[in-house]
Amino acid sequence: MNSSQQHRDLSLTWRTPAGRTLALILALAAPPLLAQAAPQAQAAPQGAGPETVAPAAAQPAILDPLVTGRVVGEKVPLSEARVYAYEVASLELREVMTDNAGRFIFEKMPAGLYKIIAHKNGFVPTVELLLRRTQDVSQFVELQLHHDKTGDMRSAESYWDARGRIPADVLRQIEYQRISPETDGPSMQLANGALFAAEMQAQGGVTSMGQNNARTTEASVGVSGAVGPVYLGFDGSYQMLNPEDPSQRLPVGEARSMALLLESERQDRVRLITSTGEFTSLAGFQPIDLSHYQLTWSGPTGGGNTGVSAQLTDELNYFRSSALGPLEVPEASRTLSVSGSYSQDFGGTAVETGMVYRQSERSALGATDQLLANERDEFAVFGQGGSQAHERILVEYGLYSSMRDGGLSIVPQGGMVVQLGGDWSARTSVAQRVQAQEADENNGFDYRTAFYNDGTSCQEVGESCYEVMFAYGNRDEEMLEVGAIHRKFAETLHLYFSDDFFNRMESLVVVPGDEIPEIHFSMSRRITPRVLARLQSNIASGGGGIFYATDDTPYQNEVRYLVTSLDTRFQNTATGIFLAFHHLAQELNPLNEKSTASELEVERLQLMLTQDLSALANLPSQWAVRLNMEVSRGANPYTLTPDDELQKKLTGGFSVSF
Repeated sequence: MNSSQQHRDLSLTWRTPAGRTLALILALAAPPLLAQAAPQAQAAPQGAGPETVAPAAAQPAILDPLVTGRVVGEKVPLSEARVYAYEVASLELREVMTDNAGRFIFEKMPAGLYKIIAHKNGFVPTVELLLRRTQDVSQFVELQLHHDKTGDMRSAESYWDARGRIPADVLRQIEYQRISPETDGPSMQLANGALFAAEMQAQGGVTSMGQNNARTTEASVGVSGAVGPVYLGFDGSYQMLNPEDPSQRLPVGEARSMALLLESERQDRVRLITSTGEFTSLAGFQPIDLSHYQLTWSGPTGGGNTGVSAQLTDELNYFRSSALGPLEVPEASRTLSVSGSYSQDFGGTAVETGMVYRQSERSALGATDQLLANERDEFAVFGQGGSQAHERILVEYGLYSSMRDGGLSIVPQGGMVVQLGGDWSARTSVAQRVQAQEADENNGFDYRTAFYNDGTSCQEVGESCYEVMFAYGNRDEEMLEVGAIHRKFAETLHLYFSDDFFNRMESLVVVPGDEIPEIHFSMSRRITPRVLARLQSNIASGGGGIFYATDDTPYQNEVRYLVTSLDTRFQNTATGIFLAFHHLAQELNPLNEKSTASELEVERLQLMLTQDLSALANLPSQWAVRLNMEVSRGANPYTLTPDDELQKKLTGGFSVSF
């Protein structure tokens, strides 16, 4: 698990429902986002294999309306390619196989929105959206597959680039096919006949901060495969930051994470996640520790799906980003969270209900160095559903209620997606908190954490959230999305902008009363037949809330951030260029004459180059090299105060897949 997950998991988590409406909204508005909120599809009955279409000469005359199509490769039709029809409203999955002419047929397909997915070993899966306004019409779909030449995740024609748009149930079946004995690519075969695919990465370099240098080491490994009827996945990573000059008595930092996934044929999923990170305490430096453990299970129950999760997070000095931090930020905390949910489709209306229980213990030193501590229990229930009001209009609705310290808050929410015609769509959502009963006075600690683009924070800490978004296109190669979000906060929230444990200082704090309007823009376009570029940018500026600092002084809070990235892929040379820029600023304006203004500003420019060596030489495995360069200004891992000196980071390494 990466550090962004660590940040999100400390807060109360309400995951969006694995139901009909959200999947349909995302499919219409922004298919690439399905990687973040794709529902679990219901698997085909056990033992039911794909239907093979008979040769054209042997096909009987069928008068009923059909969905027919053809799958072609680079030049010729593809036989024995698997084609899936995934209905995003009912989660129903159909599967057929192409004949010798690459043709396929789906019979008796009701009205609805479908994702038609084609795949064959050695090719990249492709996805097409198909809207059936009525079941009484015949339709034709042609899908083209391209060879998976590189396997590099930065290649636009790679399998890993397409998988984000594929539903989880179909993706699992394709995974099985990719590591089957018929797979053309390399794999590991064990003595018992089990097959696995693996990827390893390693890189090292130097981080320079003024007069001090530190060695940086990073390594990761990923393994996935099938052992009989069970799918197994494992990911592990390790990071180390070690000063070159021990006489400087700078801290040594380490971060480790591990994730294990087990999934059965009937879609029972068990996931175990552990993550730890620490800076060793040396002279003049407070120790920093963070550990997270999470165990989840989900699977079909009756006619729906059930999910259960338990997680424990311990931290010490991790969330304190500066000496003048908010009063609510604890020096040490322990949080236990248990949640459960159930989702089902009732005749065209999908609903999900669930509950979350969270127990937290927090402690901090007040302005008079008095130890403040509290223990808090919180219980929340939620429900969300959706239905299709019109063939071009989808409506979503929900309610989130939380009980804490004798207080009760209710957050009703709603949303709508409208298909505007052609490839244009629009979506809007609104959430407004209603404080039904005020909470008892306490020592503060109304404090949450989240990644900056985590939409679930609206239900948990938002006073109100409004969003309007317009999208064009339904492919990664030609996509435009622009919109605006306005959020007003009711609780203190620590926003993190980096998923790197050592970049924890790249964060901002918003407080109750802050209003932050944000503009979002993203575009993906094929500049030339062999060059694909993706630009994404978020810019926000606002504030206005009262920031009570650790010196017991009130300030007016102002925050600004710009997060932008450009990802360019040159397919003819299998080269990837990734450029990103982060600018974060937080200004505290005193409300009395005795205090002075304080400002925190962080900037980081990153350039990462990747080159797939398999495109240059005939190698038995898929090798790639990576070079990463970063220049930043502001807070750094060695100090809890801002630093205006330029900090430089240079790392290089390689990855191999087999």
